This record gives sequence, C-alpha cells and structure tokens, in this order.
Amino acid sequence: MGSEKQLEKEFVRYARKRVRELKSTFKQIVEKSDSRAVHDFRKATRHLQTIVDAIGIRRPSRKTLKIRRRLQKCRHALGEWRDDEVVLKELKKAERKARTRNERQCWSQVAKRTATAAKLKALAKKKIQSESMMDNLRLLLERGWENWTGAIDDFLDDSTAVKLHAVRIKAKTLRYSIGLSQRLYPDSHLESASEWLREIQDRIGAWHDEFMLGQRALQTFPRAPRDPDAIKVIREIKEKEIAMAESARDFISAIGKTKQYQRLQQLLSATVYAMANGSDPGKLASENIRGPIQ
Repeated sequence: MGSEKQLEKEFVRYARKRVRELKSTFKQIVEKSDSRAVHDFRKATRHLQTIVDAIGIRRPSRKTLKIRRRLQKCRHALGEWRDDEVVLKELKKAERKARTRNERQCWSQVAKRTATAAKLKALAKKKIQSESMMDNLRLLLERGWENWTGAIDDFLDDSTAVKLHAVRIKAKTLRYSIGLSQRLYPDSHLESASEWLREIQDRIGAWHDEFMLGQRALQTFPRAPRDPDAIKVIREIKEKEIAMAESARDFISAIGKTKQYQRLQQLLSATVYAMANGSDPGKLASENIRGPIQ
C-alpha cells in the first residue's frame, strides 16, 4: 500500500465494513434468534476489537478502552448461548445412544437445563483516529505473539482449565491481529501459516465444549446421592473431557518444536521487522538473529 493516507483510508473503509456486519448480524439475532447470526456477531466483535486495539496500542484513550469493553461485554453475553448450542448438539447424540430409558431421561434433563436463551444489551459506536498505523500494527503483532506464547508458558506451569482456555483465546487474538495486518499488507505465506492457529483453536475448543457439557451435567444433578444412571452420564462426559485435555496438554507442550510454529514465528518476525523504524541501525543490529519475534 502506498502512502500513509492511503493506508488510513483503507483502514477506515475496513472498519466501516465490520461495523455494518455487526449491525446486520445484531438485527438477525433480535428478529430471528438465529444461532448462525450469534456466531457471526461474536466474530464481528473480535474483528472490531482488533481494530480498536491497533488504534490505541501506543496510547489507549478512554474512548478506545470503553469501546473495547463494550465489544467484549457483548461477545461474552452471547458466549453462553454459543456454548449451549454446541452442547445441545452433543446431548442429542448421546441421548440417541443411551441404552436404558432412565439413562435417556438423564441426558434429556441435562438438555432441558442447557436450552436457555441468552440476553443481549448494548452496542458501540466506532470512530477511527490514525497515528502511524504501520507502527501500530507492528506493536499489535508483537503483543499478540507475546501474549499467546505467555499463555502457553502459563498453562505448562499450571495446567488448569482456565489457563488451557486462555491459550485458545490468545491464539484467536493473534490470528485476528494477523488478519488485520493482511488486509493492509498482504502476504500469502503469512496468511497460510496463520491458518494453523485456527487448528489450535478448534482442538482446544472441542475440549472446552466437553468441559462445558460436564458442568451442565453436574448442575442438572447437583445433590448426592445421585441416581446410578446420572453417575454414568456424568462419568462418561468427564472421561472424554479428561482424555481431550491430556491430548491438548501433550500437543501444547511440544508446540514450540513443530514446523508450523517455527514457520509462523519466522514469517511473523520478518513482517514485524519490515514494519520497524529503520532510523536506528544500531538497535536493529543488536536484535536477536531470529528477529524481533522470539
């Protein structure tokens, strides 16, 4: 992209497009309670949040922080709806496979508790203010990588459900940051490499869906003593969830040695370097040989 003005113009055009998507999907949710619209709405909030992060990454203003909080609030308000949609699909499968009538009734009770509608408040205005967007994007990519790899380290130090979920969220944030940079500075190699992050999201996401299903089951039968069939249902869910969590942990513990990780690191490092200020050769010369992304 040519001049800074052209970059700003494209940035504003892209932001307006995402705002239109947000309004359109919000209207579909209100009018039709459409689960696909919920997914698209939450996706649009992530795109807009990435734009807001790029704008305010060096000097966050009250306005950018307020918009960011509103976008997060709206996405989180619909998060339970999204979780319940996924869980209900799994419950229907399990109910069909149940061997006894009482076991089917247990699955049915979990499904009934899960089938609740999420409510929504809000949403946000958008106003773009530009500084050096290239420099902002560079900082956004650097921070996205640092936060993701930091989440991985945190999880490996303390393998809790919350920290495993954080690895997924930070991977998603990094992917959206790369997506914004691709809009303004296209690189087919980096775009292809970043798709691997989606695979990580999906893998951990499948575990998280099973984790949420287990919570719904416990909430359905909260008190002891439990019926033997209820115990069976809860045990089956937890056994599957533990196996998925252990698989995810093994995958994450070896992630730094994979070709996909190393390729993404190289391409991202080269992109961040290309966006760096070249007026201080001494600083650039003192960088690690692997570039700015470690």
